[in-house]
Amino acid sequence: MEIQIEKLAFGGAGIGRTAGKVVFVRGGLPGDVVKVRITKEKGSYAEAEIEEIVSSSPERTKPPCPVFGKCGGCQWQHLTYFAQLKAKEGILRETLERIGGLKYIEIDPIVPSPKEYGYRDRVTLSIRFEKGSYLIGYHEERSRRQIEIEGCPIASKPIDETIFRLSKSLSSMSTARYLLEKVHITSDEKIAYITLVPGWEEDPKRLNSFRNQLKKSLETEIVCIAGDDEREYEFTILGLKFYSIPSLFIQANREIHERLVETLLEWSDLKGDERVLDLYSGIGNFSLHLAKRCEEVVGVDVSAKAVNHAKKSAEANSITNVAFDASPSELFIGESVKRGDRFDLIVLDPPREGAKDILKELAELSPKRIIYVSCDPPTLARDLKTLREMGYRTLKIRPFDMFPQTYHIESIALLMKI
Repeated sequence: MEIQIEKLAFGGAGIGRTAGKVVFVRGGLPGDVVKVRITKEKGSYAEAEIEEIVSSSPERTKPPCPVFGKCGGCQWQHLTYFAQLKAKEGILRETLERIGGLKYIEIDPIVPSPKEYGYRDRVTLSIRFEKGSYLIGYHEERSRRQIEIEGCPIASKPIDETIFRLSKSLSSMSTARYLLEKVHITSDEKIAYITLVPGWEEDPKRLNSFRNQLKKSLETEIVCIAGDDEREYEFTILGLKFYSIPSLFIQANREIHERLVETLLEWSDLKGDERVLDLYSGIGNFSLHLAKRCEEVVGVDVSAKAVNHAKKSAEANSITNVAFDASPSELFIGESVKRGDRFDLIVLDPPREGAKDILKELAELSPKRIIYVSCDPPTLARDLKTLREMGYRTLKIRPFDMFPQTYHIESIALLMKI
């Protein structure tokens, strides 16, 4: 079957049509004419794989990664960066219109990443023992099957070098002595910090000898075991000092992260006398910057470890007008409504699932402004639609390319109470 690819979908596949049916073609690019094999029929649409490229898209390029197309870490290394940015803008707009009914909203041009490769300062890799040796890598797209890697071109140099050394150390072990599940690797842009995560049946203490072996190499010298005391590292965001550990979530692209914080501060339009609630606040990367510009900030995150590091960062920056609460956002906001709390601005940066479980209570707190940071256009569109029904108008949205070479889209939305 021959199909022309029209555009790209959220998820990375190319979209074509045949006999009135939409076909999602893995690896297809706009402008491609391809012969495909249907792999799945789903009524109104189908999924397919490319058997032959009859004619190539002018935006098709050679991917630098030897496992691209197998590894699920990247989807668009074969697409020029300019075309990736245009595709993400189109996907965001189409998703907002289709799911959220937001047809006339102001959407800024996407903020490009200064680095197309070598930008990731945090990765999580799986580890498994197979055919006589340990292998490290990402999962295959939409599969639990692991793809072995010896490096990663989207990772920063310290992390890329660490992956190579880890791969060599693991592959030299011929017996399954340890139950390892995964490894977190983070970089402060100078060196890498590693946390080994044991399998659920493994006693973490049994990994000590492996950790000691890794410490003999410069690239893997700073290595800890989850459940043990992780090595803390320090970094700065727009002049403020922060602390974290490898197992805690932070944004992986530091330069785009800073552009995101700059936008949040600009759109918050704080005058100095406001109360701000920062939900899903993590290590306080938004809270501390906001606290420099308002009367009080309350940061809420379910992770006690993240909250402890946020408190330490606040102390290191001599910021005293911020309080952090280690509890689920759903629980905190429900109690906040009962207390009759009032906030001028609420910032939320929920996980990929979005924030549908807290939107009713959030609207009851009646903030003048809401700033919603999202990593998932479909859940963002759903939640903005709900907030519109609750009396909030989306004024504008700005997308950011936090993850070049992938379909992922980070964005920030500003809402005002009607």
